Amino acid sequence: MAKKEQFLTTKEFASRIGISTSSVTRLIKDGKLKAEKKSGKWLIDPGQLTAKAVKTLNSPAKPAAGKRAAAKKPSPIKKTKPVQKKQAGAKTYTLAEFVAMTYLTEFGVKEWLKQGRLIGIQGAGGQWEIDAANLELPDVKRLIR
Repeated sequence: MAKKEQFLTTKEFASRIGISTSSVTRLIKDGKLKAEKKSGKWLIDPGQLTAKAVKTLNSPAKPAAGKRAAAKKPSPIKKTKPVQKKQAGAKTYTLAEFVAMTYLTEFGVKEWLKQGRLIGIQGAGGQWEIDAANLELPDVKRLIR
């Protein structure tokens, strides 16, 4: 890495690429950005501004600022690596029941459903039926109360 004077803090790095400081920290912890921790602060080489993780963040798929509300369309619910397909008669939980069983919030559960990290079906009235098989997923298993 470069000299200490040439390093960027997470705040400086975040402002240069247009994301939050916590997102930069997450990229570092996920191993997508190389950084050194000195005196309790992450120091990032400016060369990391061209890292693959940064390039994918700045892809043209992101809506431009200001046009976000107009360009945003409801995201379809994707199923990635489901435990099993929802079967007729399979045990399901309401959103409130699932939240009560885990340390997830309602917002968090809805986001995970939209991202495909959880299996569920949204009824005509907007009510969620969340598959009980989700409780066996590693990400959820560690969040069970």
